[in-house]
Amino acid sequence: MKRISLFLIAMSLFAGTCLKGQTPATGGTALNYTGLENKLKKSDAEIIDPKKNIKAKTWTSRAQLLIDIFNVNNDVLQKEMDQTTAKLFYKEPLEIQTSDEGGNKVEVYVYERVNLKFVNGKLDSWTETKKIHPDPLKESRKSIDEAIKVNTDGKADEDIIKVIGNLKTAFENEAVIAYEKKDFKLSYEDFIQILDMNKLPLMNNRIDTVDIYYAGRAALENKDYKEANRLFETAAANGFNDPYIYVFRKQSYFASGDTTSGVNVIIDGFNKFPENQAIMNELINYYVVANQGEEALKLIAKAKATDPQNASYLLVEGALYDKMGNFEEAVKSYKSCLELDANYFDANYNLGVLYFNKAVKIYEDASKISDNTEFEKVQKQGDEMLKAAIPFMQKANELEPSDRVPLETLKTIFYRLKMTEQYDEVVRKLSTL
Repeated sequence: MKRISLFLIAMSLFAGTCLKGQTPATGGTALNYTGLENKLKKSDAEIIDPKKNIKAKTWTSRAQLLIDIFNVNNDVLQKEMDQTTAKLFYKEPLEIQTSDEGGNKVEVYVYERVNLKFVNGKLDSWTETKKIHPDPLKESRKSIDEAIKVNTDGKADEDIIKVIGNLKTAFENEAVIAYEKKDFKLSYEDFIQILDMNKLPLMNNRIDTVDIYYAGRAALENKDYKEANRLFETAAANGFNDPYIYVFRKQSYFASGDTTSGVNVIIDGFNKFPENQAIMNELINYYVVANQGEEALKLIAKAKATDPQNASYLLVEGALYDKMGNFEEAVKSYKSCLELDANYFDANYNLGVLYFNKAVKIYEDASKISDNTEFEKVQKQGDEMLKAAIPFMQKANELEPSDRVPLETLKTIFYRLKMTEQYDEVVRKLSTL
């Protein structure tokens, strides 16, 4: 039986502090490809004109134009957009390429300059196939540098700062999209561009701890652990105190081979955020893998003493006892947890799984017994253990009726115990999901 483990944590880019891109004020350039191309040609001429390339306005206008070029499709498209809405902007596609990916219907709307990928009728992603400029954001950054160079009297400071803000937002959006596409190298490079712009004199060495943190996340996924460590430490030193930074700092240190620093970081995180499940899981994971279950129990006991009404501590305690093979204490912890919160899905589900797994072990032991009388006695013990799992699995199903796992477990139990009526009802429920 597949068990949901409390010790496996899946993190997305948006775990913890959420980074949201903002739509820059570009003046309504959406899908104006020809207009943008003509403006770019004009700008190309101006930057080689000795009378114009000495003006900061020439360069700030070019920088903003390149941001607009980057956003030509991004300004009108958003994930989950339906096909009808997309056609309001793009009209009918030149071609529709269809395929099946993992049971999902995929349609790629092919246009002259962009391909839109729809999954089950909702926009999943888009790819520019004919770009106005090959790398508009980096070119925009160069233009900002030129604007700063010729802005000797400081009169263009306000305009430059405004364009820098828009460019940072564009880099941020590209970084998030790249991360979602698992292009962690590009995501990291984009965040670094943002951090480098903060060091410009006009920005007064601004510190954006969120961007530093996400640069570290991208570096971690890119397996550049030394850089991830540096960025995480910089974010922490500048006051970024989201609990997830302790999780990722620990993972980065471990990946780089510095187990001592990793353990110290996650313990520090636990002391500051004792109720955070991700931090507790990371710490408990370490102690379990290191065969230091007792140390983990000491931490949980400490946490329980400071907040005895926190059911999550008892949940983790039960999971830990289960990992250590202490069935009786695990049952006790889960039941204590349910006394505090009878509607705690994880506690109900885990206790049901605990009884289920115990029954499986008893059946395995029974299969090794040759004496029929003794065999039936032990088999009956297994049946009783399965019966003990039923109310907790039923409660888990009641709490999260769309979750198939408790129902699949109940299906197995009812089949084994020859509870035909209950088995048929579970099968009916599963067929509706």
